[in-house]
Amino acid sequence: MKNILLIIVIINFFSIWSGSAYSDEIGYGEIKNETYINEYFNMSLPVPKGWSIQSKAAIKEISERGSDLIAGDDENLRAAIKVAEKQTVNLFAFFKYEQGAPVDFNPSIMAAAERVVQIPGIKKGSDYLFHLKKALQAGQLKYTFPKETFAKTLSGSSFDVMPTQLNIGNASIYQEYYSIKIKDYVLSLILTYSSENEKNELVKTVNNLKLNR
Repeated sequence: MKNILLIIVIINFFSIWSGSAYSDEIGYGEIKNETYINEYFNMSLPVPKGWSIQSKAAIKEISERGSDLIAGDDENLRAAIKVAEKQTVNLFAFFKYEQGAPVDFNPSIMAAAERVVQIPGIKKGSDYLFHLKKALQAGQLKYTFPKETFAKTLSGSSFDVMPTQLNIGNASIYQEYYSIKIKDYVLSLILTYSSENEKNELVKTVNNLKLNR
């Protein structure tokens, strides 16, 4: 049960695969030769060897439960999440292990793109993360933010990174949101882990990102 809950938390604020009308505009991307490729963002990222690539159906099921977990009984937050769903396209989700594997934690990398052209005040990743932080703070899960948002360069482009922490019982879950504004969208990579070793493995993976702008 604990492992299932940790998986649900990963999805948190982001939409279900079929919820956005903008998937036709930017595409979901595709896996070629063990590398994720998205032409709209001129982006590629090698899939870690042996990792599990989640299907659209699997992420839809998890994210629907995740939205309920975040919103709880707050109807206003639930409505805000539904609005975000219509603007967001989930691009991929890679888990280190298959779902149901006998492990204490299943680290992951996922990516999502939210259309923000209708919000002119969002000019860079940190602007987007400011609002995401407020949304997470409003939810029933008690996120903390151990560090301030900072900049990190990947493939010559400056991402803004927001670290988060969530304590559930005796378990601590950590996430880092890497966000950058590209064209009409904010592209976000979300790293989820439970230890420094897992974090280092995920960071090593995202350092292989190629983004031609």
